[in-house]
Parts: sequence; structure tokens; C-alpha cells
Amino acid sequence: MKIFKLPDLGEGLPDAVVREWHVDEGDSVKADQTLVTVETAKALVEVPSPYSGTVETLFAAEGETLETGQPLIGFAGAEPTSASQQKNASTAAESTIGGDSGTVVGKIEQGREALAVEQRPVANRPHCATPAIRALARRLGVDLESLHPSGARFSEAEVRAAARGEDLPRWSEKPEKSDETIAKEREKTVSDHGQMAPARRAMLLAMNRARDQVCPMTLFDEVDISDWPKGTSATLRLLKAIALAAADEPNLNAHFENDVLEPKSPVNVGLAVDVPKGLFVPVIKDAGAQSEDALQETIARFKQQAHEGAIPQQDLQGATIHLSNFGSLAGRFATPVVVPPLVCIVGAGRAHKAVLPHKGKARVRKLLPLSITADHRAVTGGELARFLKAVKGHLSKTQV
Repeated sequence: MKIFKLPDLGEGLPDAVVREWHVDEGDSVKADQTLVTVETAKALVEVPSPYSGTVETLFAAEGETLETGQPLIGFAGAEPTSASQQKNASTAAESTIGGDSGTVVGKIEQGREALAVEQRPVANRPHCATPAIRALARRLGVDLESLHPSGARFSEAEVRAAARGEDLPRWSEKPEKSDETIAKEREKTVSDHGQMAPARRAMLLAMNRARDQVCPMTLFDEVDISDWPKGTSATLRLLKAIALAAADEPNLNAHFENDVLEPKSPVNVGLAVDVPKGLFVPVIKDAGAQSEDALQETIARFKQQAHEGAIPQQDLQGATIHLSNFGSLAGRFATPVVVPPLVCIVGAGRAHKAVLPHKGKARVRKLLPLSITADHRAVTGGELARFLKAVKGHLSKTQV
């Protein structure tokens, strides 16, 4: 028997949860055929077969956690693969394999700070089904696009019930979740087998690294945004201000690894979405070069994908600085956490009004609180202060 072990999924986590087997013992499979869907931090990854042969043994049940390198599946009569197939098998998590794009996610960049969404995303129809369930629906003639599941994803029983003509709620009939329901979903931080959910474990490991490796310093200030045009998006202005300020102080848009500070270009801002399952941190590439329309479209897409639990791997890599718009939820000031190898995170609190002297008179002005944390191992206090000053300067303008 030839044993295929759980490959390194490239996410910094030592294990993965088996969510769905796509083969049974005794099945004949071909090289690159999807064997199993596993869940890692914030992602479902489809693992392909490195061999052609017959499945002899499945070493884990659905819901079971396997450590990287443990036996996953045993083959009888396995045929050797080509070099390209071997490469594909060994890097299964580094690409999207099979299924709908955006549903199967590969390598996730770990250790990203908890950032908040600016607003709730527009409710769009998510892909709430695994590849096997979608295949079953197609075979039975069930249109899942017009239906919604009772849970996070469609079950086989729901698909078969729909095929028998039983009524399932239509997507348009799906009620808004109450605050109580959302709260209960957030409380579910462990898997069905009593283990911490992968997204929570990822956060735990990231915070452990931040605690052990970073020497944080945080500066606080407020910027007058009273002259912003009505309807201005704080997130878009912050993205542009960060990109411009990084040009003035490039050491804040950098990685610090092996005691070496490496400024990065362009400015890739990690902006996470907070959903019941956990935190997703997609990266807005070259934020300073994108138009406002392009940025809005990208952010809306990231929010939808986060609620679906499926952000493509290329959108989760390459952050050079973080933005935490926590004020969209609550709070004016915070001490945002820098997660290595990044050296800076910008936090924006809830805007508020205050009476201030303005042009010789007391005026009611609108202020946006800022909290910026940097790793003092790599950045001086002066560099951080100048970066904060530059961010304020760009935000205080009427237009970017």
C-alpha cells in the first residue's frame, strides 16, 4: 500500500480538519483527481491525488483533525506520476484546484491582525455548497442558485429533498439575521469535535507571534475631516492617505525579518472582514494607484467572498501594512496589534463631533481618531510620528 500523507498546506498551521471525502475505499482514482476537502485557517482546500490507483484506506473520518505529515489516504496499485503531477500534489494548497473559482482557496497568509469592516456587505447569493454537493445538484436537476441552505452550506439531504419537490426557502425569502442569531454564531468558536475552529487557531498563533516578537509603540491623534464632501468613504480616504504617507516614510510600509528591515513597494494594504466564522484579511494591491471606483469594487467583492468563506489565495498574500477601521463598529482609540513580519498597522476610530476653535471662532467640527502602532525594533519614534503627521495631512484635505 502506498500512503499519501497530509501535505504542508503552506499556512503556518500544523494541521487541518477533514471536511468532506470525495472518494470511498475501493474507488479507482486518477492522478490530480480531487480526494478530499480539508479546512485550514479560514479556507477550504481541495487536495488532489498524487497517484492513479485504487483507494485502499481512508485514514481519517470527516470532522477529524490531522497533523501535517500524518497518513491521509492509502492506495493499492498506485502508478507513478509525472514530474508535473508530483509537483502539483506537493503544492496542493498553493493553487485553486477544481470547483468554482473563489470557492476553493489555497495558501492563506497567516498572522493578520483583526480588522473590521466599514459596513455590512450587500447580501448576495453565496456559493453555499461543496463541489460534491454541487455535482449532486446538477445530476438531480436542482437549481441551488435560487435556494438557500438551513446552515452554512447545503447538505445532501436538502438537495435530495429539493429533487423530490419538497419546498425549500427561496433565497429572496431568507430573513435578515437578528442580533441574537449573529451573537450565537460568533460564540461558536469550536468545531463539532470540540476543537478550536481553524480561524480562531490562526488568530491564536498570530497573536502569540506578535506577543513574542514585536516591541509595539502606539501614537494617538485626531484629524479634522469636517470639509470632506458628503458621502465620502472613510476607508477609501484612509487607503489613499496611507499610500501617500508611505512615500514620505517608507520604513512603515515594510517587512522586518531576521533583524533586517526591508521597505516594500508598492503599498499593499491588508484589510480584513469580520464575519461570524472568523476574520479574513484580503490584500488591496497597490492601493495608491487604484481609482476610487476600483477600490470600492474590490472592497465589495472581498466582503462578499468573506461571507462565503472563499477568498482566492492571491488576494490573501502580500500585505505590506495593515488598516483597522474598527471605528465602523465602536471605539475611538485602540492599541492595534502589529503582526510580524509587518511593522505597522493604522487604526481608525469612530468619527465624532467636538467644539473647537476654527478661524477665530468656536465651531462644531468632525474629528476622526487615529491610532497607529509600529514595531519599535524596526521603526524609530520619529519615523512613526512623521508617518502619523503625513497621514493626518492627507486626510485633512478636502479631496485626495
